[in-house]
Amino acid sequence: MDDAIPLWTSVGLDAAGSFCEAISQGGHPVVAARRARVPARQIYALLTANRLGARIDVKQVLRGVDRYFVDFGRPDGLFRCLLSHDGMILSDGATLYDQAFAMLAGAAVARHSRRRAERLAHSVRDCLIRTCRHPAGGFSESDRPSSLRYSNPHMHLLEACLAWIELDASGTWHQLAQEIVDLALARFIGAGGAIYECFNADWSPQAGIAGRVVEPGHQFEWSWLLTKWANSTGNDAVYLAVDQLQKIGEERGVARPRSVVVDTILDDFTVLEDTSRLWPQTERLKAAVARAERGGDAWWAVAAEAGESLERFLQTPIKGLWWDRMSANGEFSEVATASSLYHLVCAIDALDQAVQERGAVPASRSSGIAVIDSGAGDAAGSDAGEG
Repeated sequence: MDDAIPLWTSVGLDAAGSFCEAISQGGHPVVAARRARVPARQIYALLTANRLGARIDVKQVLRGVDRYFVDFGRPDGLFRCLLSHDGMILSDGATLYDQAFAMLAGAAVARHSRRRAERLAHSVRDCLIRTCRHPAGGFSESDRPSSLRYSNPHMHLLEACLAWIELDASGTWHQLAQEIVDLALARFIGAGGAIYECFNADWSPQAGIAGRVVEPGHQFEWSWLLTKWANSTGNDAVYLAVDQLQKIGEERGVARPRSVVVDTILDDFTVLEDTSRLWPQTERLKAAVARAERGGDAWWAVAAEAGESLERFLQTPIKGLWWDRMSANGEFSEVATASSLYHLVCAIDALDQAVQERGAVPASRSSGIAVIDSGAGDAAGSDAGEG
């Protein structure tokens, strides 16, 4: 974070408070259409990094929050999804995915500005509940008519709920999280134990390849979130689902000998896309750490391998950037997308909490991802480094 945070709060954040979509490997902001999810994720990532000890001008980030309200806020309290690079509205629609990240950002903002947090989270949540409930369960994907539905936005809605449960003792966040967990167990997870991505309006899988897609990164990400829920509720049935998700991710979603998570497989576990994005590597690390914290010390070795794989994505000409994609032959490409900072900071946060609980040295200020120390017991150790 020592290299990334200064870069993403200077090159990646302009004087008007607008966050850029990406930074080139030459260190220049990329001119592109601006998605609502990016400022929300950057706000969350930067304020979380500040909590972990990174030197950040919080007032600068809060100016970014205010700019987000101006640029993306709609009169109904939701956030539109897309602007041109110079601020023209390209799509005024509001997606569930983007609202979930607004609420998540609100949880980080709450430590600094309750007023802004209320607008980011409570207003959005209440509007979704009033206007976007779906009769088949969960929420509509957007306020534009569609017969297609997806598990991923609900996953990030669960993430926002879990973040707010830590701050808000009222029952609304807990109730909403319970609904999403129940939906995941009943609808998103198929007979083979994997989370599916693409559904029809009634939560039946979409026809063709789309309805068979399984993303290994999301197996890990769901397993981490469901573990957090099970840890707080003591629901053993959720742990059983978590273990199967993680097993599928590890056994079917990690390419050997590259030791990286591939982008997409099918429900028969054949590989559909053998490229590897950065973000699934962070989710594998988080899931392995969560499993190790449940008493599975052998999972520290998995976390170490995930950290080492992730570290390869961070070897860029300019420190503080990353490669966003690896080809099947191990070559890296693409600019450093802003949205990946959220995944990296979340991985550091999860690992930092784990090593502190074990009495190890905090990992939050590492310029790479973290140091995974064996600590007490028989855990393996190694130096280690979006959706």
